[in-house]
Amino acid sequence: MLKSTTKLLVTSAIASILLTGCNNYEQSLKVLPTELAQANQCISQDKEFEENCYDLISYKNTIAILRLGIKKYSEGKYKDAFTLYTLAQQRGNFYANALLSELYLKGRGVVKNEELGIDLLKDTKKVDPMAAYKLSFYYLNEKDYDEVIELLTFAANNNVKNAQLELSKIYANGKIVKPDTQKSIFWLEKFENKTNSFMMKIYGI
Repeated sequence: MLKSTTKLLVTSAIASILLTGCNNYEQSLKVLPTELAQANQCISQDKEFEENCYDLISYKNTIAILRLGIKKYSEGKYKDAFTLYTLAQQRGNFYANALLSELYLKGRGVVKNEELGIDLLKDTKKVDPMAAYKLSFYYLNEKDYDEVIELLTFAANNNVKNAQLELSKIYANGKIVKPDTQKSIFWLEKFENKTNSFMMKIYGI
């Protein structure tokens, strides 16, 4: 179903990428767990079946739309990924922001716009662990180390594996915080436990 409408969405997708400011995501937080459970029923060893399943439920499921977009991205079809991510964002899926940000920061499928890419992450840093993780590098550049630790800790507590690894390194080397061997080992052990990955939970990968 989504395949037949994707081309029609390109113009509206470009127009609707503008941020809405300090969004209230309470409603999304209520709806997304149900969508996630539905989308996870599509996961299969047969990737063609999985994609068709996502396509079938995409009219009512923004997680499915995101996962279709991620597949397009992996194929180098960045404009298609942009359209799908934006559609999911329009329908209230705040996880789309981090994915859209990557397109803008790298100039893939869109004109490169680092300011917009960062703003997209800032908009959802309190609700999306992946946005928090990616934004931590911006604040590391700005030498705002308290913000770096806060963002990475939020991401790590929500099983963004790369955030757990970053925290382990930070507490081990002591360059931006006081060295803490116990915390370094704690986050390394969390990182090595691959059974509860955020990327698998939300992105299906």
